[in-house]
Amino acid sequence: MKSLFVKESNFFPIAEPICAAIGNFDGVHLGHQKLVEECKRVSKLKGYKSALLTFYPHPSVFLKKITNYPLITPLEIKTEIVSQMGLDYLIVVEFDEHVMNMSKEEFIRAMKFMNIKACVCGYDFTFAKKAEGTIKDLENEFEFYEVKKYTFDDVRVSSTYIRELLSDGNVFEAKRLLGRPFTIRGKVIFGSQNGRTIGYPTANVDYKNFLLPKSGVYFVNAIVDGVPYLGMCNIGHNPTFGYQNDLKMEVHIFGLDEDIYDHVIYVQFIEYIREEKMFKSVEELEHQLRYDKAKCLELAGDMYLTK
Repeated sequence: MKSLFVKESNFFPIAEPICAAIGNFDGVHLGHQKLVEECKRVSKLKGYKSALLTFYPHPSVFLKKITNYPLITPLEIKTEIVSQMGLDYLIVVEFDEHVMNMSKEEFIRAMKFMNIKACVCGYDFTFAKKAEGTIKDLENEFEFYEVKKYTFDDVRVSSTYIRELLSDGNVFEAKRLLGRPFTIRGKVIFGSQNGRTIGYPTANVDYKNFLLPKSGVYFVNAIVDGVPYLGMCNIGHNPTFGYQNDLKMEVHIFGLDEDIYDHVIYVQFIEYIREEKMFKSVEELEHQLRYDKAKCLELAGDMYLTK
């Protein structure tokens, strides 16, 4: 897969005719995957190259005036996921003031200039200034293929709903709708090292603009230098050691006790364990951490037995 970036609204032609699945694709969930499969099907049928066309930063940065808009899949991890889906191109359009204010006619002309011949979109896709463009406009200008509302176990799959699940700590259900565990990729940075003093060293993860699930303790898989480990992750404010204003994401990795500062790790959220709480003493916290670890290992054993 080749990645192409459209910066400062400088759209450019692509040599081969393109069938493009168009959208924000935050999460690259099961519904998005249906769009990709349809795009690949049409591309093979028509002899076109296949592409996923998305926007960066997320339009909410401009539309909702949220500078660091949290995402299920920021661009770097979205690129990793899409690169494994068998597409020819990933086209990333820089979403700026100009793109936000493009009329539907300007947007369509830009797509045609890029040699996009066919479009694949969801049933509710809108585009251009004030969302004035609809799939009807695309149908009039391109070979157009609409993907209907996608449901999984009678639940409509959408980025909005998955965000709600994560905000509730329901990472198990989020995994089902994403088709993979919800994952945060981040660099290990220097932390308070409180965990090390009580026998539970943690990797403090710089999560940047990833959407954090609900505060609390989670059973996770941590992938370090390509090696998977079991672990438990705390998201919260560390109230027992003095409340921290900023949310912290700290991972205790089972069986790993070495310096991994500046390493980039992947944390896959498997199950919510409990809420974060303030303990009366360090000893009480240690007791709870022993219980949390035992619970995680129990869950890991159950997962192994059900495979």
